[in-house]
Amino acid sequence: MPSGYGTKPNLRGDQLPGPQTSVAGYSSWHYYVTMPMPASTFTIAVGCWTEMKPETCSSNDLAAEGPLPPSEANSRYIGICGHMEYPCRFQNPSATIQEIIPHRVFAPMCFKRVCQETLLRLIPPCLSAAHSVLGTHPFSRLDVLIVPANFPSLGMASPHIIFLSQSTLTGTSHLCGTRLCHEIAHAWFGLAIGARDWTEEWLSEGFATHLEDVFWAEAQQLAPREAQEQQELRACLRWRRLQDELRDSPEEMQVLRPSKEKTGRVSDSGASVIKNGLKPEKIFMQVHYLKGYFLLRFLAKRLGDETYFSFLRKFVYTFHGQLILSQDFLQMLLENIPEEKKLELSVENIFQDWLESSGIPKPLQRERQAGTECGLVRQVSAEVTKWVRVNRRPRKRKRRGKEEVFEKLLPDQLVLLLELLLEQKTLSPRTLQSLQKTYHLHDQDAEVRHRWCELIVKHKFTKAYNSVERFFQEDQAMGVYLYGELMVSEDARQQQLARRCFELVKGQMDRSSAEVVAEMLF
Repeated sequence: MPSGYGTKPNLRGDQLPGPQTSVAGYSSWHYYVTMPMPASTFTIAVGCWTEMKPETCSSNDLAAEGPLPPSEANSRYIGICGHMEYPCRFQNPSATIQEIIPHRVFAPMCFKRVCQETLLRLIPPCLSAAHSVLGTHPFSRLDVLIVPANFPSLGMASPHIIFLSQSTLTGTSHLCGTRLCHEIAHAWFGLAIGARDWTEEWLSEGFATHLEDVFWAEAQQLAPREAQEQQELRACLRWRRLQDELRDSPEEMQVLRPSKEKTGRVSDSGASVIKNGLKPEKIFMQVHYLKGYFLLRFLAKRLGDETYFSFLRKFVYTFHGQLILSQDFLQMLLENIPEEKKLELSVENIFQDWLESSGIPKPLQRERQAGTECGLVRQVSAEVTKWVRVNRRPRKRKRRGKEEVFEKLLPDQLVLLLELLLEQKTLSPRTLQSLQKTYHLHDQDAEVRHRWCELIVKHKFTKAYNSVERFFQEDQAMGVYLYGELMVSEDARQQQLARRCFELVKGQMDRSSAEVVAEMLF
């Protein structure tokens, strides 16, 4: 079903305005698109925002007219598309070399400065990085809209528009950049290529999660070794998250292809059943992000980056504009790689190990057991040891000993540091106060502050309860499980804090999130 996104100003590309009609002072605008899209991707944003555009327009922002050089033409697989007929950018020689598509940012006036200083500057390198990895941008332009604190996730992608939570704008540019890369990746996986069966969400979220790291490393222009270190650090964080999720969720919710051989089947009436689709907790689960990410990471490491991403560009060209199943990807992958790199890989083995089983996939378990910590993780481990020593020192010492010197850490390292410190049975208020001061935790991004709030709750650090209250109000998409942490402590003051914060924000919260929190509190 054709669908898309339109706003009143400056419609371009494959979205075209229809007639305008006016009734009793109201105007109606009608739009249609030339590219067929799943109805689930239809998005309309209505509100009052400030529009921001790049100050300058480089030659890369506009597609140059003229034929492609032979080398470019070969790398972009120019040929006949497999989708139904529509004006396709993959067939447009000027579009195939367009690294940076035209883009704008829309935000409330209070976020104008941070958007100009951070977000607007991040979009070009992230778009260019995506193009360098996957080739032709499927869509002709991009708008990025900053949505309020009550938006139920950190981001969402639809044709021509990305919603980003205001939570991504705090701290350094790291969270904003990685989330932007994730949503940009959905232009290829989730929008231009969609899952034919809704239970196979990993085909969208697994790919976007894997690609966000690749895009972000390219956007930062990291040296290969540095990029690998950062990606290993993020893999470590996701491994910890996956273990937590699998430990705390029903087994039936941990399977990426729950319908198995019935995946993709429809009834005579055209209806299909989405297994577990009505379970409210499903929207808070990340198993399809994480297991999908680890499967793709496993394949890329097995084949080598050059072979894997060369194949991925070919896959994108072959299947853009179509809906796919897992076997479409896996069969084409195995048909297009050298025999010596298959190493006993088969569609059946991947189904069994990764997509149709609950729990930790066996190949991933073996990899994590055999692997060694990367340098960035070892650095965090050393910092944790220092904090444990600080925590053990008596409050008053007879002689002043040597003070610990703490290293400057990357945002992802800070997240890991706080997660590891959460495993400590007790941390004194003095230690927590020192942590807060050393890393300026009030000013870090939302991912770091979320772990900081968990430490505050676990150790009943009352002096920092205002940080928890602030998080509930400003970062609602990430605060749902914090309510549970406050309630299970059975501490009267913490339970009172949870109920007070919920009363302040429940009228603004996303309905599903509010229902889940209400069940925790009452």
